[in-house]
Amino acid sequence: MPDFKDKIRIRFADLKLSLARENEIIEELSQHLKDQYEQLIARGATEDEAHQAVLLELNESDLLGPELRRIERRLQHEPLVMGADGKAHLLGDLWQDLRYGLRTLLKNPGFTTVAVIALALGIGANSAIFSVVNTVLLRPLPYKKPERLVMVWEDNSKQGFPRDTPSPANVMDWRDQNHVFESMAALVESSFNLTGAGDPERIDGQRVSASLFSLLGVEPQFGRGFRAEEDQPGGNHVVILSHGLWQRRFGSDPGIIGKPINLNGESFTVVAVMPRTFQG
Repeated sequence: MPDFKDKIRIRFADLKLSLARENEIIEELSQHLKDQYEQLIARGATEDEAHQAVLLELNESDLLGPELRRIERRLQHEPLVMGADGKAHLLGDLWQDLRYGLRTLLKNPGFTTVAVIALALGIGANSAIFSVVNTVLLRPLPYKKPERLVMVWEDNSKQGFPRDTPSPANVMDWRDQNHVFESMAALVESSFNLTGAGDPERIDGQRVSASLFSLLGVEPQFGRGFRAEEDQPGGNHVVILSHGLWQRRFGSDPGIIGKPINLNGESFTVVAVMPRTFQG
């Protein structure tokens, strides 16, 4: 690989710098030219073509010499004193680095485009990951005394289900024989076909026991919660709507309370709408 230090030394010999400062500048510029040379070789240029292109860039850098002279004059007239405030020098160096970086990016638009896209993807991915972590791990659950809530499953590891859904009869036995928890409630994820009052729609929901909302310490925005007798067979054709479904499907109509809706081909009576902040 060619050595560009001698050419740089000749190029800026009229700056009249101290030997240490001159070597520092030459070393930095030499490394920059070497990087340019390697990039050109990687793109398919021959050694002679890369060498000539780098020398051409050096010879056409008309702004570099005057800029270095201006910086050196400022440093000579404003020496840094031990114990003095170095903020002005820090900001000057930062501005110099930013301009140099901008000039480098403008010379390589392809690389700049890839760098910007990669940076945008990285920021977007990190933002998404933080949002999930913040919601799931950092932010407390929006319930009363969330640190005291636990979930219980049946252990059916022999059949390959370490967290198996218990049968309703088992849930009733747990509730009647419980001496550990203040209250117990049951829920199971489910999906339903909502028909009538618009196009048919597949929606996600939960089948829950009447004690769930009192256990979580939440109340409907309006309407009433489930009643104990509605846990019994034949008394469970009532439904509570999420705030989002109520707005989107039923136009935020408060008169929906007491009206029937069709789920899986059966009629259910709407008894309440949950608050906007509630997440099941």
